[in-house]
Amino acid sequence: MTKITIRDLGYSYARTPLFHKLNFSAYRGEAIGILGSNGAGKTTLFDLICNLRKPDAGTLTNNACRQLYLSQTLSPPPGLRMQEIHALITHLDGDKPLSAGETFKCMERWSVPLYKRYAALWNKKPANCSYGEIRSFFTLTLLVMQGDLLILDEPTAGVDPEFRHYIWLAIRKACAEGATVLVSSHHIQEITANCDRFYMLAQRTLQEFSSAEHFMTHHDTECLDEAFILASSKD
Repeated sequence: MTKITIRDLGYSYARTPLFHKLNFSAYRGEAIGILGSNGAGKTTLFDLICNLRKPDAGTLTNNACRQLYLSQTLSPPPGLRMQEIHALITHLDGDKPLSAGETFKCMERWSVPLYKRYAALWNKKPANCSYGEIRSFFTLTLLVMQGDLLILDEPTAGVDPEFRHYIWLAIRKACAEGATVLVSSHHIQEITANCDRFYMLAQRTLQEFSSAEHFMTHHDTECLDEAFILASSKD
């Protein structure tokens, strides 16, 4: 089942063209990566998919019934504990709030070490958590909420290798249960290693790649980072 279809999308910001004839598709159960340099428009693309912005041209069809969006900026109330932030997130979703027991049961089913690392943050306040811990907590909470579309804007930014591993494990588990997950990242290796497909956002459009090898071959190099630089330098 197709979750998102974009055809020949155009979008300008402050009269400056940002996207031109952009095409994209995402299907049920897929993890799709979005790569692009700073300022390329990854967050703007997510805003368009979530109907927070309107395209100037083309068509965008989003068939998701329940979408969840992790934004780049997170500002949890400093006086609350993380368990209270969990309650706030799940209540704002609009459906039946996910209880602590349901969250822990799902995470333990996915991975006992993941559950233990997440639960260790439960009674802490944001002031006593690192930026990476806060970002991981929000990301993992969204992933257990059973949305059919999850949009994660740089979920692993500032996250340590252990939590990064658990985030990708949870993404794969959510996809296996039917979710479609869109992930942006500056870590090209993690995108190519964990996503079913990925897109490079450059030159005001998206180009689809099936694998790291496909990406490197297209740019005539044997280095992923160099392929990214070559793609970005054309902007």
